Amino acid sequence: MKFVHLKSLRDLVLLVASSPTMNVIQHLKNGGTHLYFIIGGTLSEIFLYFVKQDTPVEGGFITYNTFTGEIGYSDKLIHEPSQNSFPVVEIENQDLLPEELLNKVNKL
Repeated sequence: MKFVHLKSLRDLVLLVASSPTMNVIQHLKNGGTHLYFIIGGTLSEIFLYFVKQDTPVEGGFITYNTFTGEIGYSDKLIHEPSQNSFPVVEIENQDLLPEELLNKVNKL
């Protein structure tokens, strides 16, 4: 697995907004930080695009205004022509990212 540590949550949102197949952002609380990520890749390699934050996103959706470029948060799905809403999927428990991979992510 390859890791891509993005600079900001905005970068992750822009990546999701530009993808024809990806429309969900996953969230995992990892120790004292919040890991927001998507998984992508090719037939031979898997990529984890992620952002680490000290505070969680407010609401269950991250919104992106395609006209102004503004990023926001909402508790509900917003249906407007210039507004995209991406659900934040809360991970309760997982074995997708084993402890050694999470430790590697923590050091990035």
